[in-house]
Amino acid sequence: MKKTCPCCQHKTSVPTLNQDTLSFTCENCGIHLQHNENQVIGYSIAYIGIVSLVLIVLNINAFIAIAIATVSYAMIRRKFIEPRMGLQVSQISHFLKQLNIAECNKKG
Repeated sequence: MKKTCPCCQHKTSVPTLNQDTLSFTCENCGIHLQHNENQVIGYSIAYIGIVSLVLIVLNINAFIAIAIATVSYAMIRRKFIEPRMGLQVSQISHFLKQLNIAECNKKG
């Protein structure tokens, strides 16, 4: 999947959330990126909550409704939800970049 890097604004390939990669590098600028954790959690809570409530209103057992919502979220996440999730610069990479800029300013 291709997404725009927040640092250099170029398209970069992004691994899916199913893979066990916590961070990945931009092919253009080399900065470490990660999926926006707030969006990942927000989309999952919103989807599971809304679908569960709809199913409960339709008189389905709450446990079964939550199970259906969770399984359906896992099925549709890669195709419909992941393309809408943004990227963020990895906090460690951001700290190292700031440190490198500070060193360059001291030397120059």
